[in-house]
Amino acid sequence: MTLHIQSTDRTPEVQLLNDPLSLTIQGESFPEDVAVFYGPVINAVNSLSEGANGALKVTMSMIYINSSSIKALYRIFEGVDAYRKSGNEVSVHWNVPEDDDIMEELGEDFKDRFPELDFKVGHHG
Repeated sequence: MTLHIQSTDRTPEVQLLNDPLSLTIQGESFPEDVAVFYGPVINAVNSLSEGANGALKVTMSMIYINSSSIKALYRIFEGVDAYRKSGNEVSVHWNVPEDDDIMEELGEDFKDRFPELDFKVGHHG
């Protein structure tokens, strides 16, 4: 399954690729309707456990996320963790701008909530 959603001024770019298996979400996230925007992403991630196998690399590079989007990301990480539980290797890279304590704390929160995932929080330029 591949999925590509272009970014807008309110939504991040989302890419789910098969070869190599990767999920990238980057940009700002405060869509008018979180369920409409993230629904297809959550469904695609959840379907990984049913068909795909092999290492999955998740890269998150968020600038801003509203509280409704945080809940959607939690559901995405639940799907990623389910993929790991089905016997696949998963790595998560939560990239944070150098001076963004809020995004760094959010990444650490997700890392704490999903302790079985190989979850790294780090800086990017």
